[in-house]
Amino acid sequence: MDGTAPLRDLFTPDEYDAVLSHADHLGVTVIEYVRQTAAERALERLHLAQAIEMQDLRLGKLSIPHVERGRYGEGPPALRRFLETLTHPAESEN
Repeated sequence: MDGTAPLRDLFTPDEYDAVLSHADHLGVTVIEYVRQTAAERALERLHLAQAIEMQDLRLGKLSIPHVERGRYGEGPPALRRFLETLTHPAESEN
C-alpha cells in the first residue's frame, strides 16, 4: 500500500487520475504533489491576506462620515428615523 487510500477517498476517480497525472509529470508521488500544492495554496492565501492588509494601511481605514445629532433629535427626518431604529430595533419590527 502506498498511502494513497485517503486521497482516493477524498477525490473522485477522475480527479485522482488528474492529480496522479500531474504528479507523474513532475516526477513526485501523489502524496508529495498534494502536500506541495496545499502548501503553495496556503502561502498564496497568506500573501493575499498580507497584501490586502498593506493596502488597507496605505489607504487608511475607510472612514464613516461623522453625523451630528442635536440634543433634541434635530436633523433630517430620515436620519432621526434611522437613529431611532438603531436605538429601539424591537419597536420598528411591529
